Amino acid sequence: MTLHRSAAVAGLFMAVGCSAFTLQSTPSYCNGATQKFCFRPTPLGMSTTTETENNKPAKKERYVPKWKKKATLAEATGTADLSNQDKGLAGAVPITFQQGKGEDATLIETSAMPGQPLKLVASQAGQYIKYGCGKGECGTCESLCNGRYLRPCVDVVPTDLDPDPETGEYAPLVIQVKGTKAKVVSSGKFFSAKSFVLGFWNNFLGMFGLVRDRRLAKKNWQERMAKEDEILRLAAEKKRRRAEEAAKGGA
Repeated sequence: MTLHRSAAVAGLFMAVGCSAFTLQSTPSYCNGATQKFCFRPTPLGMSTTTETENNKPAKKERYVPKWKKKATLAEATGTADLSNQDKGLAGAVPITFQQGKGEDATLIETSAMPGQPLKLVASQAGQYIKYGCGKGECGTCESLCNGRYLRPCVDVVPTDLDPDPETGEYAPLVIQVKGTKAKVVSSGKFFSAKSFVLGFWNNFLGMFGLVRDRRLAKKNWQERMAKEDEILRLAAEKKRRRAEEAAKGGA
């Protein structure tokens, strides 16, 4: 009986040892001279480089809004490459609106007349500028133009520009517009430590506000009841005086 058990255990260990390796039928060079198929043992559970690359999850693409995927009116009509004169823009001062820096910068070229409002020039060129008060006070639309800050909501194309004496053309104006990229902050997954902390914080703020407002309401109610009691006391005293005066007059 003991001999049979020992044989069974030995067979089990041999089966496990053999199954720990698997044959890899990947073509490789056994030597530097000839090319043949070599079968090399690979530990069980390990995959080849090709299998690892194939099973590697694809990189998640960045979300792009639907309105960015749609073609603009200029792209749809094929008029994106037209010059300013062909577009019907009349102006002697070349203006370039720049948004962003480096390779990610977007450039929009147009032309305008001296004294023309920059707000209208940007609107005609299709350059979006975020405005605030519209009076030149808040500085939301403040932009940099050839080393000088200006506010397109109220400023105009400079009228003190001197044309080139040889060509008679004005030097181009480069207006650097502020970017309007919104930063999205995630509140965390539903079941995460951050979500539990934020939930506890929100509940704490709600209970604190409830207790505070309750105390203020109770104080207000007590003050109002005290005033009503004072009014009732004064009314009762006035009635008593009238009754006394009526009694004296009747006597």
